[in-house]
Amino acid sequence: MNMTKVFVPMVFAVLCSSPAFSASWLECNGDSGKKLRWGGNSTTARINTGSFPAGSVLQAAQRGVNITNTNPSPFTINHTTETGGVGSGNGQNEIWAASISPPGEARMRYHCYWLFGWHYGLDEVDIVLDSTGPSWTTSQNKNANSTYTGSSSPIDAVIVHEAGHYLGLMHVNWEYNVMGDSWRHHHTNGGSAITYFGEDASHGARVLYGSQGSAFNDVSASHWRRTGASGEYSSHDRVRVRNNANTGTLTGITIAGEPGYRVNRGSVVRPEFTIENNGKQAHANVSFGLYVSTNDFISYSDTRIGGGTFGSIHPADVLTTTIPVIIPNFLNAGQNYWLGIIVDEDNDINEVNGSNNRAYIPIRVQ
Repeated sequence: MNMTKVFVPMVFAVLCSSPAFSASWLECNGDSGKKLRWGGNSTTARINTGSFPAGSVLQAAQRGVNITNTNPSPFTINHTTETGGVGSGNGQNEIWAASISPPGEARMRYHCYWLFGWHYGLDEVDIVLDSTGPSWTTSQNKNANSTYTGSSSPIDAVIVHEAGHYLGLMHVNWEYNVMGDSWRHHHTNGGSAITYFGEDASHGARVLYGSQGSAFNDVSASHWRRTGASGEYSSHDRVRVRNNANTGTLTGITIAGEPGYRVNRGSVVRPEFTIENNGKQAHANVSFGLYVSTNDFISYSDTRIGGGTFGSIHPADVLTTTIPVIIPNFLNAGQNYWLGIIVDEDNDINEVNGSNNRAYIPIRVQ
């Protein structure tokens, strides 16, 4: 799924930066010292109630903006509602729905010109969602989400991606991130699949606006990973279970409508997870535990079968890694289990969000 951005450049060339293992943004005249951003640390988005009426639809759009605001920069997107007409170029940042080709697009207006000195910055960003193509859901339940067992696309997933453009962020295809494939960018445990801003976009927000003064620590785990690039966008898929040598992936199987893997009792396997640091500073010796559960909700009450520490988790380089663990002999052959991870298992980090530290992979024991 691709999402379109519309730019309105002024006078001089505007280039998009693409440093390795980093976020992306627009630069006036190709100068890294002239990043296109707002002049202050806030802007306001006006959500059109003709497109997003009061109730769950409006709440989903507001939630998407609020998720974008959950990052370690001082920048805030305030949101309000409006009625009446909408349009690009009216000097207002608006969010509405219309019949368009992609599921969603950000229409960015900015200036970049020289007149007795350089003048550059963002002027207006509008978000438009397609009102005629996709089947949308306001739910955060994975059984409503088409990337899991549902049939609809979550409104907040596309809002978070497009609201990243509000900050001045651009698409990224070289790393797992919300500015790529936002449909497959969730923290999922149990029945909830929560869209989030993530490490790469949070790093980009700090590059553009600096770091907020208050403490902002947040490490997390996801069962999604980058698999490649689709044009400007990263492609994502579920993490895997690899063999002990990490040279191959185990045999796949569908479990409760989700991709899983066949594992042998007593064997060493390497479950794969994506670990992120969504905060401001690196963390060393971050504890983790590996658990086996009889359901898709990973908790401390499940059976711990391994663990250790990550030497360092940096807030500018998403880590997708495999971890060796022995499948216990006491598990029942022919039964489905969920192999999970809990990051910051010892709760040593004072986090702004402790509910995103868990992820799972379904397995069938043989």
